Amino acid sequence: MGRDLVKTFVKGFDHEVLGGGIPGGSVVLFRGPAGSMKSSLAYYVLYHNALKGTPGLYVTLEQSAGSLLEHIAGLGLQATQVSDQLPILDLSRGREHLEGLVARLAEVRRSPAEPKVDLLKVLQDKVLDLKATTGARLLAVDSWDALESLLEFEDRRGETFRFFQWLRDTGLTSLLVSEVYPPALEAGFEEEFLADGVVHLTMERTGEISFQRRIQCVKLRSADHRADAYTLLFQDGRFEVARAIG
Repeated sequence: MGRDLVKTFVKGFDHEVLGGGIPGGSVVLFRGPAGSMKSSLAYYVLYHNALKGTPGLYVTLEQSAGSLLEHIAGLGLQATQVSDQLPILDLSRGREHLEGLVARLAEVRRSPAEPKVDLLKVLQDKVLDLKATTGARLLAVDSWDALESLLEFEDRRGETFRFFQWLRDTGLTSLLVSEVYPPALEAGFEEEFLADGVVHLTMERTGEISFQRRIQCVKLRSADHRADAYTLLFQDGRFEVARAIG
């Protein structure tokens, strides 16, 4: 109660499905198979919030910043309009990049780097630094799977719980992109239980050779949301939802 709502700017989705938007400070999974436009949707949410004056931070581990910007341009979104409000943290080189941050920090301090690098701490410090300098209120991580692999969690459930709690403590509204194949959607992932919200994006067969993208908010704490599946449409640079057609 009393929490700000973050709009997705997807026509027909915020008020009709989410009850106004995503409760501020939530950790929400955008989960689906390849081609379901989950990464596009995550960037879209941050992009339109940035256009309205709400800064964000997009962390990419799946593709380079250059490749991401090309994809964004292909969607008809003009990243240059929000370059200051929506910086991209490129971690596509993964461990190499994070260890490079430690080395550069040690050079600035004129002290040797720690022999064992705590990559999670490095990432957290970098996110907090960018949050402080940009005033970011939204965060997207693309993807959670790549980040989890990079950080090499030993106690998967415990470390996921602590990381999600850290995200909440930052005050950021966090969108975590996660890829999953359709047969696994019912598998009951631990992160789905630990997250505040779960949005499934799927590719449903509607004919012998035709498919339809669908979106379903299966979980959203502190929100009076609908759990029905909707058709997800993208046209002329805008997302919108409509009643699913069988």
